[in-house]
Amino acid sequence: MAQGTGGVIELEAQAPRDPRAIEEEIVRRRGELGALVGELNLRRHELTDVKLQVRRHALGVAVAVLATAATAAGAVALATRRARRRNTGIARRARLREAMARMIDRPERVAAEPTTAQRILASAGSAVAVFVIKAALERFARPRSGQ
Repeated sequence: MAQGTGGVIELEAQAPRDPRAIEEEIVRRRGELGALVGELNLRRHELTDVKLQVRRHALGVAVAVLATAATAAGAVALATRRARRRNTGIARRARLREAMARMIDRPERVAAEPTTAQRILASAGSAVAVFVIKAALERFARPRSGQ
């Protein structure tokens, strides 16, 4: 069997302290903790005060707002420019030419027959639509009692 202390360290016994000194230390530490909690509470209130933060960081807020507005304006301008270019006669003819070339290269994709699964789904969807429409018509066409 193993012998020894098993990692236990003996500490020298300290002389008992005066209870009044312990109480004074507790009161002092409570005061320090109270001051720290008060400071944290003040900082929390300041952090969540939006008006105060905007006043303190007016330049940063102004730069962020201007940057966001400029980005949005740039995106709108770019989209408008692309839409105008896309709607010109030359661009539309080019897209038509590309579509015709794709149609000639792969005609099987132009008028492809639906697969069996697609047919089944289409039939089921049609049946559900008919059921819903029929139920709605019956409900609204039913004469109301008591009138």
